Amino acid sequence: MLESFNWDYLVKVKLKNLGKLFESQTWVSIKGDKDVAICEFTYKANGWSKLRVLKVMRSVKEYVQVEYLGEKQIVPVYQYVCYASNYDMDAVGLHELYKQRSTSETWIEQVKGHTMDGTTLTDNFWANDILWQMNVLAYNLSVMMRQKKSKFKKQEHRTFIDWFIAVPAKITSSGHQIELKMYEHHFYKVDRLIEAT
Repeated sequence: MLESFNWDYLVKVKLKNLGKLFESQTWVSIKGDKDVAICEFTYKANGWSKLRVLKVMRSVKEYVQVEYLGEKQIVPVYQYVCYASNYDMDAVGLHELYKQRSTSETWIEQVKGHTMDGTTLTDNFWANDILWQMNVLAYNLSVMMRQKKSKFKKQEHRTFIDWFIAVPAKITSSGHQIELKMYEHHFYKVDRLIEAT
């Protein structure tokens, strides 16, 4: 259908028994990276109306020691990614393009999970809109706060909420001193030790 509309497309191909097909291909090493090679070949799967060009990137996952005829050898274990596309790129270029899409999908999932996007909290559109905007504001504030301490930079938003918001506490200010007061034996005490500034 995409081809009939002359649309650009990039599809990650996952078919059974492709591993054996990959092993029989002629691979071209990537300049500057001995552990990455590419190939392309035509293939027609069941249900496809025509042959298509598959572009494959092979990379070394790890090196393992094997014994063959009483002799030990170090051999590579490969992992493959295969694409069908009408973009004029080799497998490495298609892989980079596909990674951009997966990064966008990750961002979408984070927005849905961290700001409760897609969750209807009330029957009123405007109330839901305000609640969502407040969630976005809270998320952005937590990101800015996490950047201040390297220990918390990589923490998920939900973990941050558990550590700093879900536990009852209060901030007091007296004599130009800011202090965070909370229950002495709270659950995340070790992870939460911070200097109030």
